[in-house]
Amino acid sequence: ENVKNCRRSMGIKTKEPWQGYVVSACGSATADFICTPLDCVKTRLQLSRSGVVGEVYKGPIDCTTTILKNEGLKGLYKGLSPALLRACTYGSARIGLYEPLKQLIAGDKPADQLPIGLKILAGVGSGGLASYIFSPVDLVKVRMQGDRSGKLYPRLFPAFYSIAKKEGIQGMYRGSSATVARAATCGMVELVTYDEFKGGLISASWWPFRDSFPTHVAASMAAGFLSTVASAPIDLVKSRMMNQPCDAAGNPKLYASPIQCLRQSVMNEGLLGLYAGFWPSYLRLGPHTVLVFVVVEQVRHGMNWAA
Repeated sequence: ENVKNCRRSMGIKTKEPWQGYVVSACGSATADFICTPLDCVKTRLQLSRSGVVGEVYKGPIDCTTTILKNEGLKGLYKGLSPALLRACTYGSARIGLYEPLKQLIAGDKPADQLPIGLKILAGVGSGGLASYIFSPVDLVKVRMQGDRSGKLYPRLFPAFYSIAKKEGIQGMYRGSSATVARAATCGMVELVTYDEFKGGLISASWWPFRDSFPTHVAASMAAGFLSTVASAPIDLVKSRMMNQPCDAAGNPKLYASPIQCLRQSVMNEGLLGLYAGFWPSYLRLGPHTVLVFVVVEQVRHGMNWAA
């Protein structure tokens, strides 16, 4: 009976699919609001030595103090509006799709009994699909964070209009291949790691907390670290692709493709250059992942939606 109860508490499944999207949006929006300054610092560091922006920062502290000095506190919150929109769209879908995809793959069998390989497939599918659909929202967020003057993209919807008018629909999806690759990687690592760690802890005889707050925190901390390690190079390429200048025809000036951006970054900065902004990434993604899953679990259980 205990084993059955453990199995029922694994995963992040809700009684109805729409409930999964709601709890995911709550978790993602809360985490994005709190972690936007860290995300802004991470983006600036990734763009620092690429020729995309003029400033070169010595590290996270120098980057933060420079932004505060030149742009004020609001400079750290650039991109907040698209971040919250992204949380309620992409953030909701990437987590909300995970359990339905697991069940679709499992068929008539219990989804929690899927082997890890098929859980990875569900994670890749949920992250990649949600990312491609909502890639323009991510592009606007990155552009606003990279806009030091605040004059190019001062507000959310004018930014959408400006980019679409100048660069067309194709421009709205610039860097989408890198975005999808990162999201699929994050979905694969973050969702599956959380799923497996949570299930492992609940089933372990030495872990006394079962399906509770300490379990959610421990599983999400592991998910956040592994997700950062896996996605940091892809995230760097995505930021540089999305923020590079374009010519009069709307064609990118620096990188024609993610592969060229990756190659050029390695040639100019070495392999460690791919992890520029790693600690800000982890300092953002670690707490961000914890906040997302903890809020998801609190809302899921608090509303009696846990399946």
